[in-house]
Amino acid sequence: MSEAKPQDGSTVKGYRTLSHGEIGKMNQFKELSRQFIQLLREHAGDISPNATQDWESVEWIRKAEMDIKVACMSACRSVSRPDADC
Repeated sequence: MSEAKPQDGSTVKGYRTLSHGEIGKMNQFKELSRQFIQLLREHAGDISPNATQDWESVEWIRKAEMDIKVACMSACRSVSRPDADC
């Protein structure tokens, strides 16, 4: 898993400096997202791709993973409140 380098808001255009609490909240959202994705992948490992319904289950898992990533990004943007044009 890669870790983003800390930013103070001054080096990324369109972002403001975040408080310690805001950074903590964003890290909580990201940790919950990682846990959810890990659970999804464990569930996917339990599926044997032999039947049509199994492939459909895998597709739903892929969709759930993408949706949680979008939800995490949206939650983080709600905290960071970047400029409207980025």
